[in-house]
Amino acid sequence: MRLQVVIAASVLAVILIGLSTDVDGQSTRGVRRRNRFGRIGRTGRSRSRTRLRSGGGRGGRGGSSSCGENQRRKRGGRCVPKSQDPKGVPAKKGSMGPLPGAPNLNEITSIVTRWLDENAERIPNMVQLVFHSCVGGCDGCINTNSPSNKGLIGSYREVQALWKNEAKQGISLADFVVLLGTKAVEHGMRRNGGPGPRTVEFTTGRTSCRDPTNYLKVFNFPKGQNTDAIEFLMSHFGIPSRGLAVALMGAHSLGVCRTENSGFEGRWDNTPLTLDGAYYESMLGTTWSITDAPGNEFTQWSANDGRMMLNADLHLQRDFAVNSRPSCGPISGRCEENGNDVNFVRQFANNQQDWSFQFIRAFLIMVSKR
Repeated sequence: MRLQVVIAASVLAVILIGLSTDVDGQSTRGVRRRNRFGRIGRTGRSRSRTRLRSGGGRGGRGGSSSCGENQRRKRGGRCVPKSQDPKGVPAKKGSMGPLPGAPNLNEITSIVTRWLDENAERIPNMVQLVFHSCVGGCDGCINTNSPSNKGLIGSYREVQALWKNEAKQGISLADFVVLLGTKAVEHGMRRNGGPGPRTVEFTTGRTSCRDPTNYLKVFNFPKGQNTDAIEFLMSHFGIPSRGLAVALMGAHSLGVCRTENSGFEGRWDNTPLTLDGAYYESMLGTTWSITDAPGNEFTQWSANDGRMMLNADLHLQRDFAVNSRPSCGPISGRCEENGNDVNFVRQFANNQQDWSFQFIRAFLIMVSKR
């Protein structure tokens, strides 16, 4: 009787093992399959029982010995960090680091530097991109449906492609966007007329958004027609003083406004690819006239040579309120000085070296926002 019970139990165990299913619910009778510890082998009672005791064979509980201690094996055999979700995007902070054979940070930095050397016209957009991606936390993503990001869509897609092709296995998209912005600052400052070579510290550890191709979060950005840009920078990024916030506004030394993107038109100074103190010099050294913006219902301050200032800019120098139009004018000289910020504007116009160091301080605070 005892012998019959043992034989019956053995037959039942074989039947249960032989009819087990894989993660897709398909029968795996008589085929190679992956057990729950990541190993692949023939189904069978004795082998399965041995692995249950050992925790997954030679590799221990972490899986095959060909994967690192902090990695797991995906279906198909590729090793990935344990902290990554199935799409390869870090699901939470605390990444276990790049994959074996992935480019290291020095190699990725060289790739970014070379790309900026070959695409200098992208320097303004890279600085603007890191600012927009850090509103709400530096997650490497922007909402491409937002009107505020209209002028960044093409550049952002280039950045995503560069990251995917050259750096995805070694750095998160969030860190990659900040690295590009950091190197764009360095490139912009060392161009002709800039304050000279500067090294901007860069650290990793940021978490990317879940799906960069379908990022739907909506954030408020400072509006060019308003006068609250300094308050925005201090409250959203934790910039601790008005002086540092005025220094960060010097990013407008780069680039131009285009009607098709923002409704405004013109450049802030005459060196739009150089990150320098010319923004402040342009502001102080010009008599500005109120004109209608060419692509929206607002106004801008214009010079007669294609330069312009937004209300958000000129309010650093002049004190005025805005309803449908500025409360003073029609030329800037008729507006009172802004006692809160005009002295910082003068300081940075007269001392470009001082401005560059203050700008970098503010920039580092901004990109540390998580």
